[in-house]
Amino acid sequence: MSLETTVAPNAATPMTWTRARFLRTLASGWLASVPIVLLVMLAVEAVPRTRGLAFFSQLRYAVVAPACVLVAVAAACAWHWLSERSRRPRLALATILLGLAGVLLLGMAWVGPAGLALAGLPAIVTVAVAAVWFVPRSVERPWRLRTGTVALVLLGVLEASGVVAALASERLGPPGPQGLAFDIPRTMFDVEHRFIDLPSGARVHYVDEGQGETLLFLHGNPSWSFQWRDLIHGLRGSYRCIALDYPGFGLSQAPEGFGFTPREESRVVEELVDRLGLRDVTLVMQDWGGPIGIALAERRPELVKRVILGSTWAWRTSTSEPRGKWSVIAGGPVGEFIQANFNGIATLALKDSIARELPADVADVYARPFRPLDRRGIAAFYPGQITAASDWFGELEAGLPAFKDKQALIFWALEDPGFPRTDLARWEQTFPNHKTVELAHTHHFFFEDTASEVIANIRAFMTSDVAPR
Repeated sequence: MSLETTVAPNAATPMTWTRARFLRTLASGWLASVPIVLLVMLAVEAVPRTRGLAFFSQLRYAVVAPACVLVAVAAACAWHWLSERSRRPRLALATILLGLAGVLLLGMAWVGPAGLALAGLPAIVTVAVAAVWFVPRSVERPWRLRTGTVALVLLGVLEASGVVAALASERLGPPGPQGLAFDIPRTMFDVEHRFIDLPSGARVHYVDEGQGETLLFLHGNPSWSFQWRDLIHGLRGSYRCIALDYPGFGLSQAPEGFGFTPREESRVVEELVDRLGLRDVTLVMQDWGGPIGIALAERRPELVKRVILGSTWAWRTSTSEPRGKWSVIAGGPVGEFIQANFNGIATLALKDSIARELPADVADVYARPFRPLDRRGIAAFYPGQITAASDWFGELEAGLPAFKDKQALIFWALEDPGFPRTDLARWEQTFPNHKTVELAHTHHFFFEDTASEVIANIRAFMTSDVAPR
């Protein structure tokens, strides 16, 4: 047998990288990346942690998805080369990818923040294993117009669109004047922005407008003191209007080791009240402002003269009721993924909470505090606290009978699915001396839909000796 006919196994003529072959390989890698990205994001969310607070931005979708595409395309190219030169190309590809995964993990442990390598371990191993499984099948599968291929193409387009949307959500505006982290147009929120350092170490942003009896405005989630702008503008001519951002919200900064729980946030509010020397305060509370303010009132009843509230609660919530279901979904892996990667809770939930069409520039200012990657997670952390802080809510519930002599003005948005009439009935029972204002065609942020009506009722309430039922 001549030397010309003696060919070693797997020693075929090296492939030629034509343009068509390169494009097919590129497409194969891209299609293979679709299930890989899905599995990797599941691996990221599966890591046990405090949802919303311990998320590493290095593992967000805008980074992971492009990285998976690059790995899949590179693995597709490597598969062509290995399949012609190795007796066991799949094993060779697995060795290469797992080796690279190990190097990457060592690099993350060496130069990354503490805990990043451990948090990223499941995701990085998943990339390697999934690429070994999906890439060869994608490369070798004949290109035919079939349902599976069409579905993968559509998912691939969705994958790319998701990256674009994720990057767009990270766009930060220029800083505002006087050291503000972001610009707050005077035309929207015409106030002086103040900061105070409290004994706990928190640096709290607040506004303090007007003179007279004190109204202390306590915001919800995902929000900040900006939500009270219309009420402050309408009431500061007659009352002293104070609104703060809790640490982690708006422009406020949390101290080292702060846990961001509602119990801790309520303590910070108490510190602010004491530092400003406030007395005979009327609490204005919505959403999380309710339990945070009620906790303050239970600890320091002598400070609180009246309460104004709406779309809020101060008792345990079952996971079978709408608010509890929201807690499980928005406060779990799904909510964290949407918020951490797309700032979704801070944008979509806000839009869904207002009946009228909120102007785009106003919605943009609402969401600005949650755009920085290191401040996003709290918007997903707080839904989870609705059920996770059950013991704390039990304490609040036990203390409610102490409010039977307090005057209360209750606003109730009739189209807020998270707060049905059963919650209204509990508030009316808690405050026998109350006035209830039912607001038709309004949602969770009722003050956005009916600001003039809310302001008029607050004025009437503040000048009355007894709040009629």
